[in-house]
Amino acid sequence: MRGLLLVALGALWGCRASPQTPGALLTALGASPGGYLEGVPFALGEPLVLNREDFIYDAKLSPDSRFAAVSRLGMKSFHLSVHELTRPPTLRAEAAVNPLEFDVDALEFSPDGTRVAAVSRDGSLRIYAAATGALVAAWLTEEPLVSLGWNASGSLLALGGAKGLVTVLAVPQMQHVAELRPHTDEVRAVAFTPKDELVTAGWDQKLLVFALTDAVSAPREVRTHVTKKNGLVLFRGVLDRAASATIALDERMPTLVVKSALAQAIGIDTLRLTQTVAVPTAFGTQLAKLARGRVLSIKNLTISEVDVAVCDACVPADAQALLGGPVLQQLATAFDESSHEIVFTATPAATHVSLGSAQGLQLARAFTMPAPVNDLSLDAKGAIAGVAMSVTKSERTKAVYDREKKHEVEPEREWDCGARVDLSTGQVLEQRHGHHGVVATVGISPDGQTLATGGWDKKVIVHGAQPLVEDPFGWAVRRVRFSRDGRRLIVAAWTPQNPLGSHSSDPSAVVYEVVYRAASVTGR
Repeated sequence: MRGLLLVALGALWGCRASPQTPGALLTALGASPGGYLEGVPFALGEPLVLNREDFIYDAKLSPDSRFAAVSRLGMKSFHLSVHELTRPPTLRAEAAVNPLEFDVDALEFSPDGTRVAAVSRDGSLRIYAAATGALVAAWLTEEPLVSLGWNASGSLLALGGAKGLVTVLAVPQMQHVAELRPHTDEVRAVAFTPKDELVTAGWDQKLLVFALTDAVSAPREVRTHVTKKNGLVLFRGVLDRAASATIALDERMPTLVVKSALAQAIGIDTLRLTQTVAVPTAFGTQLAKLARGRVLSIKNLTISEVDVAVCDACVPADAQALLGGPVLQQLATAFDESSHEIVFTATPAATHVSLGSAQGLQLARAFTMPAPVNDLSLDAKGAIAGVAMSVTKSERTKAVYDREKKHEVEPEREWDCGARVDLSTGQVLEQRHGHHGVVATVGISPDGQTLATGGWDKKVIVHGAQPLVEDPFGWAVRRVRFSRDGRRLIVAAWTPQNPLGSHSSDPSAVVYEVVYRAASVTGR
């Protein structure tokens, strides 16, 4: 019976009327590079289904609207899939994003469309080539990551953490630029305006706007989050500006000792190493191959001329490296128990330690929203934000699953809605309802006039002159976004997984053509 329903659904979608935007308008749009449609959507055209088998966590369109990137949970790991939007769609590239099966909550195309960045709850940022799926850069931070955004030039990435941390990195160098913890809960969205203002929003009901300030003087100290596990003090560092690692402090070590996988990631060929160093282990002293002249970075702190010993047996399972006495002698360390941070400063005798200058994030405007913010997107000018709010945070809990199993329908509450918010004043310009329960995501059209919302009631609504409702989704809608030119709308959803036959289920990644009767073309 399920199979018959799926066939019927496919036939229905295949035979639906397909209204189209007037050709003259599309021609004008094509002649205006970087332009977008300004007007009210009239209808949604025939859907292009990219996936109907997997849990889709995020889906985004490339800047030219020709490709879609999808983060999906496969059988053994999360995957990044890049599809060319032909009919039928063509799989252009695919990569295993997270073999550890931590949620890959967000991904974004770079402004030039050549790269896709993805963040995960294992604390990782990974950047892939959009054309091939090859990993081109990786970085690891100190808490789960749930949101990210590129600036207009593609030179900066902002990352939002699950515990309120906001980090800005320079790419492709993966250099630490700025960091604050302005939120007290998950940072559900980060986005740059065209003027490089950074907008952040989260479950603490805060919507914040930051200015990226010019370089500030070198800091006197660097603070980084630590965890204590099995007697180890663990923190994050980056080796040779190429690979991030979990590092433990161990003054007994003669130098920085790393596992072979980390050594390989930074280009150390142990077969070519001739020097060795004695390293203590639980089973006695072991000779380890030694590579000289490496660089260790801890945020804006850089230690050069570091000797690296390679020894798998020397490093415990919870770490990838041990930072030993000779390196620690160049640093003064202190623990801030209240914030669970370690504070590093250079000692007077340090000859290879530098605390580099950095940019800063200066709070420009702060607004309190009426309910927790689950998602946010910006119009083309960075003046209006589309904000998804709900009284209940978009957090999957046992109570939520129990309610869904009982088919209980939540009431439609005032602040379970999408809203248009003026980023200069924080004023809610418009509320849009239609969902029962959590409104998980929102996309705003490039002209800032139209919202598309998705909720856990399995619906997508485009709030035009009259609501355009799409509800073929078998479970919670995770993401909706307009394309940069306003012509397309992409939707990501979790689909009830089907272990039988072809594994086909309800649509989980879908792209719609957005149809306009009357509109104009506006250049960026």
